[in-house]
Amino acid sequence: MIFSIFKRDTAMASFFFRLIRVIIVLGIALGVAFWLFSTRHRPEKQSVVHAVPGVRVIKAVSGPRTMTVEAFGTVIPRKKVNLAAEIGGRIDYIHPGLQEGAAIRAEDLLIRIDQRSFVLDENAALAGVSQARADVDRMTREIANYTADVELAQKNLALTRNEWDRVKTLEQNQFASKTSVDKAEQQYLAARIQLQSAQNRLALTPAMMAQLKAALALAENTLAKARLVLDKSEIRVGFDGYVLTRQAELGEFVSPGQILGTLYEKGGLDVDVNIPLEELTWMTPLFDKGQQPRARVAIANLEGGGIWHARVARIKANIDEKTRTLPITLEIGARLGQGVAGTDPLMTLKPGTFVRCKILGQTLENVFQIPRYLMHQDNRLYLVRDNKLSIKTVTVLRKYEDKAFISGGLSDGDRIVASPLPAAVDGMALSVKAEEVSP
Repeated sequence: MIFSIFKRDTAMASFFFRLIRVIIVLGIALGVAFWLFSTRHRPEKQSVVHAVPGVRVIKAVSGPRTMTVEAFGTVIPRKKVNLAAEIGGRIDYIHPGLQEGAAIRAEDLLIRIDQRSFVLDENAALAGVSQARADVDRMTREIANYTADVELAQKNLALTRNEWDRVKTLEQNQFASKTSVDKAEQQYLAARIQLQSAQNRLALTPAMMAQLKAALALAENTLAKARLVLDKSEIRVGFDGYVLTRQAELGEFVSPGQILGTLYEKGGLDVDVNIPLEELTWMTPLFDKGQQPRARVAIANLEGGGIWHARVARIKANIDEKTRTLPITLEIGARLGQGVAGTDPLMTLKPGTFVRCKILGQTLENVFQIPRYLMHQDNRLYLVRDNKLSIKTVTVLRKYEDKAFISGGLSDGDRIVASPLPAAVDGMALSVKAEEVSP
């Protein structure tokens, strides 16, 4: 009994001891909190100041603007020639410079086929011509002789006629015998026969001369054919150019029509490009005036590779059915800065080069050109007028690359906001930090 009472009293004492500790800790915490609250630093009250956004502006300036049409294409030779054998035979000469990529000149002998048999044919034809000409000369001489014989026979006939008449007159006067008359008549008849024979020979000479002249013409034709074959045994080209391919070797036997190589003309390069129909708007006015739009060609994806002049030479007859574009051909001319010492041959245009072409189209007056990033949704521009924001809708003539061309809604001197301006509101106050002029 006594032990139970003692145990209960001990538990009560432990509870009160823990309670006192908790009360002491709470008191200390409240004291510290009261001290911190009483010693706190009170912040100073400041008035709210609304800052005006500072922006960079670009001053709009109008002027003449040339509309450029851009296209890509592959360079092709304007004149490409296949070297082909016109006659059969064995190749006995090939120009040392007939190698792919090498330059050749118009007068260079590129390939020669064995000429020995052709030379013999030419010599035989020359002999035939000489013989035919000699025959014609001989006939000409004979014609002259026959003509002289006729003249002599005519004179002889006249003399014998006179003699016959004189003897007949003497016979009538009994001063000549009948025998003398008969003899004179025989001489006269012999003279007539001689004249007739000379005239007949002379009459045959035109036909004989025609035959001889035909034989001469045939001989000359044979000579011409022999010389033509001889000429065809030598292969040349009529222009300065470069070798694309070579398909012939020394000693090779070739057949007529066999391709031996391919060359293209120096400085004769074209590029075919396809122009979208909507871009033709900028080129049509030049075509209507009979002008050929100018262009500039550069090697695509190659910085510092050079620029070449070009012009629109031809417009193809039909629209490309797959792309719905108009194919046109540009003739490439001289390179800008051509002739400068040290030009890298690897930077020159060659067939197959992928190029970028910029065709200069119509030039329009009083057009504004601004960076394209200045345009906002629905063709709106942010302008600064009287240090306030003015949101203006403009007429966009064209958007090309990183540029926008404005034809209406802007005035010279308008200041276009070039800085980012989130949450822009028409009429909000702005301050100009920097000003540039549009190109």
